Amino acid sequence: MAITLNQIAEICGVSRGTVDRALHNKGNVRPAVAERIKAVANEYGYTPNRAGLALSRASHPIRIGVIIISVQTPFMQIVLDAARREARRLATFSVEVIFRLSPSLDPVEQVSMIEELVEQHHISALAITPLDCLLVETKINELIDQRGIPVVTFNTDLPNIRRLCYVGQENLSSGRTVAELMRLVTRESGTVVTISSSWMYHSAFRERLKGFKEELLTPDSSLQLREVMLPNDDSNVVYEHTLRLLQEIPDLTGIYAITPGYAGVCSALVDSGRARGVHLIMHDEIPANLYELRRGVADFVIGQDAVQQGALPLSLLADYIQLKQQPPKEFYHTDIRVLLRHNIENLL
Repeated sequence: MAITLNQIAEICGVSRGTVDRALHNKGNVRPAVAERIKAVANEYGYTPNRAGLALSRASHPIRIGVIIISVQTPFMQIVLDAARREARRLATFSVEVIFRLSPSLDPVEQVSMIEELVEQHHISALAITPLDCLLVETKINELIDQRGIPVVTFNTDLPNIRRLCYVGQENLSSGRTVAELMRLVTRESGTVVTISSSWMYHSAFRERLKGFKEELLTPDSSLQLREVMLPNDDSNVVYEHTLRLLQEIPDLTGIYAITPGYAGVCSALVDSGRARGVHLIMHDEIPANLYELRRGVADFVIGQDAVQQGALPLSLLADYIQLKQQPPKEFYHTDIRVLLRHNIENLL
């Protein structure tokens, strides 16, 4: 049985109220005494009663703001669904989660969302997929430094903000993984094309490409690389550009689809008759991509655990606010899942 507040008080020779104030950082406890109380609590594995905390705070619920970008994409829909499920669970502990969703990559809009959550909804914490620009970075650091609002980033990260932690894939390693797979399947011959839409303000896409190039373009490799940046990830736009590339590059042996728009790449490969001759690797464990794996159009899909990215940031923030539990690590990197048609039967 876990140790109780009364037992900690008896061991430390103080009152139960003193133990409660020390463990929940309520003040009015001498530092040496508070340190002793916390040491005993840690030694005996004391766990605060979240249900009790919820009852005591029912009249003043904790509010966590959540901002998600590119919410129209199938992958981010899975992230959103997981976050909403976690929000329903936390609601039983007097935690209210307020969502703000954007289909765009607009820094001004994101800053406006942050300001609205703070000024109108008085959030206690923020989980965010941040855009990579100085405007957003400055606003988030202002929340942390001036208002004391804890922040967890997920899916994308900003290295220069003072957030609690990051939940998501290590994108440099993800790109390097794709490069290693591409070198194997192409036998390091021909031309490889990377296809992405504009990754301005989106650090994850940029890091994927950087890792891919670092691993692919080694001094001993004979592969040629051509980078294609499209104005957007509309499937029709991606389809037309991919068809053109297939016509222009006769020795095209591999395509790395970095950003959404995967359906356009797959359709172009099928319609051109080159689906069996050009190796395709793309991201995101979504039903449409798994289907392309199964029918042999794609060689590999790189998964990154959308469910964990949606749920864990809220859980970490709730623990930080209610239970005073600092996240034990700065980076919660999700698995880099390499999926191929022989290991996806249970996912379809």
